[in-house]
Amino acid sequence: RIAAGNRISKHEMGLKKGMILSNEPGFYESGKFGMRIESLVEVVETSIGPEDGKYLTFNTITMAPIERKLINTKLMTSAQIEWLNQYHLTVREKLGAMFEDLGKSKELKDWLIAVTEPL
Repeated sequence: RIAAGNRISKHEMGLKKGMILSNEPGFYESGKFGMRIESLVEVVETSIGPEDGKYLTFNTITMAPIERKLINTKLMTSAQIEWLNQYHLTVREKLGAMFEDLGKSKELKDWLIAVTEPL
């Protein structure tokens, strides 16, 4: 699924700056179970590409820690671990600032630090 709220194929839709999409990596064992992590991403412009010019990439806008008990680092590449650690750092910074602005408890801030520690 590429678009939040519908099931339009990526081949039927042109991506445009500002679009919000659903990124849903998952694992499914046929006839047994399945799990996925669903995050919303925004289509944004970038200059990173094979040649000079403007390209599109995704910026994750869902800010929620990924449950560490579900992570098996033995199955991950170093690039995947680095991405997850960077994502958790971003979650910590953004939610921490929001918690601070809202005057949230030290207990909540301590929880956030614990669930966003690097792998």
